[in-house]
Amino acid sequence: MALDIPGISERRQTPRFEVDLPVDLVLEDGTILPVQATNLSSTGMLIYCDSWVTDEIEPRGIQNHSISHIRFKAITELNIGDIRKKLYARCRIMSVQRMSQDEFRLNLAFVDFENGSESVLDAFLDTFMHKKTETRHLA
Repeated sequence: MALDIPGISERRQTPRFEVDLPVDLVLEDGTILPVQATNLSSTGMLIYCDSWVTDEIEPRGIQNHSISHIRFKAITELNIGDIRKKLYARCRIMSVQRMSQDEFRLNLAFVDFENGSESVLDAFLDTFMHKKTETRHLA
């Protein structure tokens, strides 16, 4: 399901699509952290993770210290038709929300893409746009 076009109070410039994607975050030191993405756009993604992951990202406390300098790579596989292709995106954390004692939500912005995978993301999102258009025409 896609969210509608951003309103005046909305900061997002591109539509977001609900997904359920396993994502590996690769930190600068090579540590790989498994997380789950719940929405995706051409400019970023929203992930859910536990406190173990946030402690690995920022051991001093992800909500208590500056996170603007933190960069990592997000890697996931996207279905494009019958083919699975990898997305390699360099990310930075835009915001962190603590949802419960052991659950966090991180809003990530894409900074750069590797291996030409921006075209993989575009093709994946085009598939969502096409499905949304088909659903509207069938209604």
